[in-house]
Amino acid sequence: MNSPDGKSLLSVAKRNDLLDDPEVRKLVLAAGISNNQLLRETASKAVLGKSVQHWEYPFDRQPHVGDIELGKTFQNQRFQLSQEDLTKHLLAVGQSGSGKTTLFYSLMEEIEKPFWAFDLKQDYRHADDVLVLPWTELRFNPLKPPEGVSPRRWAQVFAEIFGHATALLSGSKNYLMKKVVELYQLYNLFDRVEKPYPNLHELEMLIDSDGINFVRKQSDYRDTLLNRLEAMNLVAGTVFDCSQGYSIQELLQRDVVFEFDGLSRDVQNFLMEILFTYVFEYRLAQNHRDEGLNHVFFLDEGKRVFSVYKERQDASGIPEIDELTAKMREFGEGIVVADQEASKLTDSIKANTYTKLLLPTAGRKQFQAVSEAMNLSERQAEFAQSLEVGEAIVQVGSGDPVPVKLENYEIEKQISDEELEKRQAKNWEELSSTPRDATPEFEQAILPDQGTREIPEDPEREIEVSEDADRLLEDIVENPFKSLTERYEKFPSSYKGNNAKNDLVDQGLVVEGNVRVGEQRKLLQLTEKGRDYAKSLDLEVKHTGRGGVVHRYWQHRIQDAFEEAGWHAFLEKFDADVYVNMGSTELVVEVAMGDNPREIDHVEDHLERGFIVWVACRTKEIRDGLKQRLEDNGLDPDSVMFRLFRQFNELELNSG
Repeated sequence: MNSPDGKSLLSVAKRNDLLDDPEVRKLVLAAGISNNQLLRETASKAVLGKSVQHWEYPFDRQPHVGDIELGKTFQNQRFQLSQEDLTKHLLAVGQSGSGKTTLFYSLMEEIEKPFWAFDLKQDYRHADDVLVLPWTELRFNPLKPPEGVSPRRWAQVFAEIFGHATALLSGSKNYLMKKVVELYQLYNLFDRVEKPYPNLHELEMLIDSDGINFVRKQSDYRDTLLNRLEAMNLVAGTVFDCSQGYSIQELLQRDVVFEFDGLSRDVQNFLMEILFTYVFEYRLAQNHRDEGLNHVFFLDEGKRVFSVYKERQDASGIPEIDELTAKMREFGEGIVVADQEASKLTDSIKANTYTKLLLPTAGRKQFQAVSEAMNLSERQAEFAQSLEVGEAIVQVGSGDPVPVKLENYEIEKQISDEELEKRQAKNWEELSSTPRDATPEFEQAILPDQGTREIPEDPEREIEVSEDADRLLEDIVENPFKSLTERYEKFPSSYKGNNAKNDLVDQGLVVEGNVRVGEQRKLLQLTEKGRDYAKSLDLEVKHTGRGGVVHRYWQHRIQDAFEEAGWHAFLEKFDADVYVNMGSTELVVEVAMGDNPREIDHVEDHLERGFIVWVACRTKEIRDGLKQRLEDNGLDPDSVMFRLFRQFNELELNSG
């Protein structure tokens, strides 16, 4: 039997994807130009041996090294991604139950940067140490321009994103942009970018007051837009019911899961796209370039935002959201996208994701869409069709694809809404927003009988607690800063007091907070639900001071310390946490619970007014962080007196 010649070996090597191997190329070449039978046989055995190996495992055997553990290759080597890889985005495609959710949890655990997850099915509320925000708890005003972004620029971006999310064509988007500009003029935002800011309710009222336009096209634009806004405000009006929502800058420093389950598709799409774009415009305005990975977005059901059908809709133009995926890279915003149907994703998201994962996939069309994007060979694609749950073909950049057994992540099976409320109530209470407000110009521009739209409240569940719990609630209302130990003294035993406390916590009426004053002091704080329940018992609920109970405790403690020293001290005067009148001298104190940029804004405002400024800090780390922020903003740290909370227990009123 004759050994294969060079042509035959070339065919074998090509069929088995071996021509990239330099050793195989040499063997094929040698067999082709040599008449030596022994050499041909040796080359043939070597090529056939490699063919068998490659048939069994047609992938690169070199591991990928980084600092984010993804799993182990089928050769039992660690496979890792780098932080830099994530700045260039990641796409995972697989059928339901293939392991996408587990992959997300694993990445959330591994990355060392803050992340936001857009959750449409309550999949990620189980993650540890995250702020979970169901849409009913979210306060966000999409018409407030991001910090540093001009109103005119934001009007254009907002119109583009709203139009893309709600499938408006270019004519309606242009009409929307004109109305947003008009609204900004009525709120004087082109003179100064500061509150109050209009929101979607005011936008709807302005468009509604526009009246009937007898130019057919213009009338169609108005009716189409009004239809979208009415539906959005009706479904999610509580989200937009504010002048300023939660601070985006502060949320970017935290791991946040936004839950949009229960909202209509248009509203979900809009919230995801506008939050995504809001962060990009903020980063752009602040020039956060070339800083490495800053933050990561997780987006399941990626086709909801990156829809191929909207990309191909000629009249709507190229979607702004798709263009951002490439631009985000230089600002350190990583995007992790997953979906079941790759064929419904935009070409842009497939092209602009540096790392791709193919998990078990249902349907030939979906499988081909990913395998072609990864440029898998015929044999690699055949291998990929036998993947099991938790396994994926991974390709990083233009490197060779590698099969990986993904890291397993144990997930708590179920967290009810009630349990979530108990876990997150304290986090929710610490978030702040400002209520809606209108300018006189806006009120004059709309019809006098339109007024402010009432937002329907969610029906309250009936609350049933014990008589002891009602007694404890009354004590919390009357004495908000009394310690838990002191409260238990009103009961026959601390056991009964603890049961009453647990009853209130379980019903979501109170949350606990801790203050360290020598020894730890535990406080109880009414939630919004708790305040409503207290009012239903005809209790007079007072709330002096701002923020959570711990913040307010220190406001009152600092006020008391100054008054004990003989000065007149007030809360919330001149927009300060504590204002102290010393006769010829005025002093303000800001209570800093965290190292937040807004503290520096407050300090700068107070210095401009000529006040002596003190900042009371919870920890030394917060104090040092705020001092650094002062320097970074061009302010002299020596112009501000920093104190730790504990120093106000024995306050010395000298300036040194």
